[in-house]
Order: sequence, then structure tokens, then C-alpha cells
Amino acid sequence: MSLINLRIISLTVCTFLLSACSSTNLNRSQGTLPQYTPPSSQESTAPDSIYHPYQAPKELVTAYDNALQFYKDGEYQNAHDTLGEKILITPSRIQFKASLLASLIAAKLDDPIKAMALLTQASQLDSAQEPSNQIQLNETKAIVLEHTGHWSQAITLRLSLDDSLTGDDKAYNQAALWASIQNLTDTQVQGLEQSSQPNLEGWLTISKILRNQTLSIEQQLTQFQHWQAQYPEHPAALNPPLDFKVIAKLGEMAPKKIVLMLPMSNKLERASQAIIDGFFSAYYHQKTKRADISIIDTDSYPNIADALAAANTLHPDVIIGPLKKSKVARLSQLTLSHPVIALNQLGTNAYVNNLFHFSLSSEDDIHELIHFAKQAGAKKTAILSTQSTWALRQADEFLQAAKKENISVAANLSYKNASRDRQNTVQKLLLVNESKRRIALIQRWTGEQVDSVARPRQDLDYVYFVGKLSDAKQVRPLLDYYFAKSIPMLASSTLNDTPPERNINFSDIERILFTEIPAIAQKSSLLDEVSTDRDSNILRRLYALGADAYLLANRYPLFVQLKSTRLSANTGIITMDKNGIFHKRPEIMTYRKGNLVNAVSTQFFHKEETELPEE
Repeated sequence: MSLINLRIISLTVCTFLLSACSSTNLNRSQGTLPQYTPPSSQESTAPDSIYHPYQAPKELVTAYDNALQFYKDGEYQNAHDTLGEKILITPSRIQFKASLLASLIAAKLDDPIKAMALLTQASQLDSAQEPSNQIQLNETKAIVLEHTGHWSQAITLRLSLDDSLTGDDKAYNQAALWASIQNLTDTQVQGLEQSSQPNLEGWLTISKILRNQTLSIEQQLTQFQHWQAQYPEHPAALNPPLDFKVIAKLGEMAPKKIVLMLPMSNKLERASQAIIDGFFSAYYHQKTKRADISIIDTDSYPNIADALAAANTLHPDVIIGPLKKSKVARLSQLTLSHPVIALNQLGTNAYVNNLFHFSLSSEDDIHELIHFAKQAGAKKTAILSTQSTWALRQADEFLQAAKKENISVAANLSYKNASRDRQNTVQKLLLVNESKRRIALIQRWTGEQVDSVARPRQDLDYVYFVGKLSDAKQVRPLLDYYFAKSIPMLASSTLNDTPPERNINFSDIERILFTEIPAIAQKSSLLDEVSTDRDSNILRRLYALGADAYLLANRYPLFVQLKSTRLSANTGIITMDKNGIFHKRPEIMTYRKGNLVNAVSTQFFHKEETELPEE
């Protein structure tokens, strides 16, 4: 019998490797954080007889210095090639520092498993016992944790480091600690609240001030100042996070006039109404004086330029809309007198003055899925989609994103909605057809009937699937049938547009990971009034989009002034890139007995042995 090992190593194993690196207990750019620099090649002054019996050969010191410069310049592959392997296995005074640099390089090259292994290697060197090297080891470990999105573990480590650092190192550590806290989901915040780590409660308290969507910017600043006066010795009171410093400088930010510019008469009327309902839900939850709101029906104007002109006559502080992509494209060519938050984005968004983009783009779903799988070491995938136009487009988006993320795509296949074509396509995806051809060839050679079962390929880490739940429930059993049960299926939130049918076989939809906005994943009370019909999840997302559009109308200046701003909202943790595009980080979900559960705590990515029949 032959065995197939799932290529993905579990997150649990990854965390264990990191925790083994030291005796200390333990997504996107972090904006204005200071640049971390690995230790220089200057050799330790400790006596040779204690930790460093061998002086590093000159060529290894030169290799380290050159690799360090490449790393600082962002040329990570050159840094890796220049550093080499010899310096990591040659006992010398520089071996420890080289291992730390190699770990950082591996993290930047999206190889978290190697980064963690290098940290383990560094922790086992005698020189790791030096107090200063223990600090450097844990600083590097925290950076790897942050790069791979293990925010809770990074927070625990940075809290333990804080008392050991001074000056710029302490300031960097606290800025990185705050950035990690702001990257936590609300569920993760609740989990950390059960911890008794020193100073953690204060950090989480001021983070929740910024997460409170019912407060205006001014109220958030007031609440922080009250907390600061109550706990003047807390690190965040002595050196407030940059968010609160920027808020204090911006002064009065709340808009006095907001215009919604949406299609209210034709086929997008229902979508627009869901957005407006969500917008006013957030609007009426605000406890302070509210802005005046006007609505312009873009369907009532011959073109978006005329609708924009009508909006401008109202002298708004901010405009929300339009919704249709073609109108957003035309808007990007116009001179915008007032800030506009468009509720769609283009394929190639370039920065346009006063134009921001906020939408339920599948790009964010794909980014989060790839990152989630990368954390577990996934490097090779295949794409399987239905032949609907939207599905083919999303499959192409995943293909382009995979190329940017250095993910190998072994196949990109689509199938017609017919049983035979679906089965044949899955066989082709798993190379079962090639296995069958080999069996037929052996039978021709031997002239005898061979008792055998075709075997699937063994090199895929996961399959990215594009389709609805009704499609996925027919594909998952086929993967299982062809002995590919241990290969996870990943999908965007479009998989969850409708709830599972009551008579469904739950085993047909389990072991599928998909993205979902927190408002649905966490059953937010915001959505209690939304329709419960079969396509309710589509309306719920648009409702949450409208609610968050109101939040952004009040807070977009903060994103402009502080690029590292994070907003924990109904559609996810929102960030903004340099082109004025708001990105959201959804949650990763799965089904368990027909119910939605968070996939982070499940054992999807784990080493598993599946017994296969001989070919």
C-alpha cells in the first residue's frame, strides 16, 4: 500500500516550533511602523570561551553584510542567495545573527515553515543564552508571527519584551504591539480579554474605543483622554498610539452633509435599497449630532457627470456612490470637487484625487484565502470553477493573485453543469485519467486484466473552487470518491450566498473553507431586520456595506492622514492602500453540521495519512 501525506503542515505545529524557540512565553503593511533592522555583523564582546569559540571567516562576514543590505533594500531573493547556507551551519560568532536574518528573509519570501525552523535552530545555539541575544531572538520571532498573521501570539511576545527594551527599540515594540492589536478581529479581542498579561487590558480598552462604531471621532478622543488620565503610568498613556495623536490634530472631522449617489429606479434598485438601509442603520446608532443626508438617483440622469453636478450643488462634505462599475470608471476621469467614496472598483485602480473605492470585491476574499493557506505552508493549488461568466472571471482573478503571491497553479479547469462533464473535469484535475491510461497500458503489455484502482495526484495542497453551494456539494463527494479527501476546498463568500438546504447531506459541504464578512459570520444584530429569503446573504452583505460606508464617510480623513489605520467594521477589518482603495479582511468560515463556524480553530490544515489502493 502507498501513503499520501497532505502537504500542508498545521498551524498548531507552526506555533509549537515558534514557542520552542525560547524560554519566553509567548497582512498587510503596517504603515508608519519604523523599519526593523536585523542585528549588525559586529561580533559579540563576550569572552570566546563562553559562547563564541570561533571567529567568523571574513567571507562569511562579508556575505552577511551584503545580505543585510539587500534585505534593507527589499531585495529578499538576492538577500537569500547572498547569505547562503554555509554561514548557518558553520560555528562562529556570526552564526546566531545570520540565523535570525535568514528567518526574516524566509518570512519575506513567504516561507513561514522555513522561517520558524530557522528560529528554532537559532534558539539552540549556545550564544542564544546571552540576554541581549534572547531579546533579538524574541524580536525576530515577533516579526515572523506578525508577517504570518499570528496576531495574538505576537501580542503576547511583544508584551513580554516591553520591559526589556529602552529608547527607540521600546518605541518600535509598542508601535508594533498596537498594530497587531488593531489587526485582531473582535472575536480575537474577546479571546485575549481572558488573559491576565501585564498592561494588556489597557491596550485592549483603548482599541475597543476605536472599534466602537457608535462613537464619533471626537467622542473616541475624549474617551481615550479620560482613560489616559485614569491610568497615567500605562505605556499607551505615556506614549499614545499614533491614531489618537492624529485624531487630536485633525480636530472636527464629522461631515455635516453627506450625499448618497445610487441607482434607485432600475435593476440595481434592490441592491441600492439594501445599502441605504444599512447606511441609515449605522446613522441612527450614532449618539452625537448627525449629518444632513440627501439621495440622488443616478438612474434619473443621462450620465454620471450630470448626477455628480447635481450632488455638487448640495455642497456635500463627502459623496457615497456610484454603484455601477461603468459609472465609477467615468467618474475617475472627472475632476472631483468633493471626496467621493465609490461603491465599486476597477480592474486597474490608479490614484485619483478625492476618489476612494469601497466594495465587496472578491479580490479581498482571494487575498485572505491565499494568506490563510500560506500560513500552513501551502504552495501548490488548482482552480476548479463552473462556467458562469462571474465564476470564470473570479477564477482568473485568483490565477492573477496566485502569480503575484508565488503560488503554483497546477491546473485551471471549468465544467458544464452536467454530471458527466463535472466528473470528467474532476478526474482531469486529479490526473485520475492519466492513472487510468497507465493501467490500460499495463493491461495491453501483459495481455491480462489488472485488478487496480486509479490513484489521484499527490502534489496539491488545496483546490480553489468557484461556484455556489449547490455546485460545491456535488464536487466535494467526487474529490472524496477519488481518494482526495484530505485536499481542502477553498472558496470566496459567493459560496455562501444561500443557506444550506434542510435535506442536505452535511458531509457533502464540510471540509470547505470560505470567506465571510463578520456581520454574517458573527450573526451581528445589525442584520436582524434584513430579509430572510433565499438570497438574504447577498442583501446582508450589501446592508453591511452601507453601514460601513457611513463609518468611512466619518473616518476617511484618518485613513488619509495615517496609512496604518485599521477599522474593525461589519465587512471586516478595513485598511486603505496608496491608491485610495479600502480593503476588508473577512473571516475564514466552514460548515459544521450545517452551521457556520470559524475555520481557524478547525484542523483543516493538518498532516494526515490516507491509505490508497495500489494502482
